[in-house]
Amino acid sequence: MLKRIRLKDFKSFVDEEVEVAPLTLLVGANASGKSNFLDAIRCLQGLVSGVTSSEVLNGEKRPGPKIWQGIRGRAEETARIGARELTIESHWSVPESVAKYEREHGQADQLYFRHWITYRTSPAVEIEGEELIVEGDGRRTYSDIAERSFRKTFENISFLRINPDAMHDYGRRGEPLGEDGRNVSGVLAEICDDPDDKMSLVTWLAELCAPEIEGIDFLEVKDLGDVMAMFVEKDGKRISARSISDGTLHFLGLLLALRTAEPGSVILIEEIEAGLHPTRIHLLIEYLEAVIRERQIQIIATTHSPVMLQWLSDESLRNAIVFGRVPDHEGTIMRRLGDLQYFNEVVERTGIEEMFTTGWLEMAL
Repeated sequence: MLKRIRLKDFKSFVDEEVEVAPLTLLVGANASGKSNFLDAIRCLQGLVSGVTSSEVLNGEKRPGPKIWQGIRGRAEETARIGARELTIESHWSVPESVAKYEREHGQADQLYFRHWITYRTSPAVEIEGEELIVEGDGRRTYSDIAERSFRKTFENISFLRINPDAMHDYGRRGEPLGEDGRNVSGVLAEICDDPDDKMSLVTWLAELCAPEIEGIDFLEVKDLGDVMAMFVEKDGKRISARSISDGTLHFLGLLLALRTAEPGSVILIEEIEAGLHPTRIHLLIEYLEAVIRERQIQIIATTHSPVMLQWLSDESLRNAIVFGRVPDHEGTIMRRLGDLQYFNEVVERTGIEEMFTTGWLEMAL
C-alpha cells in the first residue's frame, strides 16, 4: 500500500510530497494536477511491466491488445517544462511476511519500503538512478525477499477505466473482469454461484436503481461457455446487460472490480462518480469505505463532485488531497485537506460543499 509519495520535476510538480491513505480522493479544478498524480503511480507500475525505461514513458511500439501504453505526454512532456530529469520517491507498507523476516535479522519493528527512481528524459530516456531499501527507525536493509515483495506490489496496481460500451456483450466464466469491465457478465455469474454473495449484490443494485432490481439471472450458451447477465425488476421484467443503463453498469463494474481485487492491490480511478445520480453517491462512498477494510486494498480516485466529499467519514475527508495552482508559486501544490490551516473550523462552520464550490480549498493552499 502506498503511504507517501514525492514528485520532483514530474509534469506540473516542482517538488511536492504528500501522505496517501487507504481511501484517498483527489480534488481540484481541471488541469490542477490530479491526473498527473495518477500518472506518476502508473510510471512506477511500468517498472515491472517488462519494458525498457524509454517504453515506460513512451509506450511499446509492438502491436497487441495488452501492450504498455506509456504515460500521457510521453517522455517529451513527462518531465516538467525546462527540466531534463524527474524523480519519484515513494514509501510503501511492508507486508507482514517481509516485516517478520527483517525483524528476525535485527531490524526495527516499524518498517516500510522506500523507493526512489530518477529518469533522464533528454537527450534520451534513461534511468539515472534507482534505490529500494527497507527502512525503520533509522535502520536500513535490502534483501531479495524485500525486492520480490516490492515488485509484487507494483503488479497489483490497476487503473480502472470502466466503460459501459464494452460491457454489453456476453462474458466468460473464469476470466478476469478487465480494466474496462468488459467481462461483467462472466464475473457476475461466478460470484452469483454463492447465494449470499448474490443477495449482497442484488441488495446494492436494488438501492441504486429505479425501477428496483430484485434478482439476477443468467442466459448461458453452454457449448460456447458464454453467459449474459439478466437483471430482474420488481414487476418481473428481465433486462439484459445489453439494455441496462450505463450508470448501473458503471456502478456494477466498480463493485465487481473492487470485490475481486487481490488483497494489497492499489486501484486508480478517474472521475469515480461518473454516471451516478447525486442521490446515489452515498452508496458508492459506503461501499468504498467498507471494501478497503474488508479486502485490505487501496483506492486512489479523482472526483469533481462535492457530494462525494459530503458523504466521506471524517477520517477519509481529512485524507482527501486537494490540488491547485496559486500566484507566485510555480507548479502544482498538493495538500491533505486535514493539513490545511483552519480546515476543521471552516468545515464545521460552512460545510464541505460550500468550501468546495466557492474555491476555498484551492485558496487555502
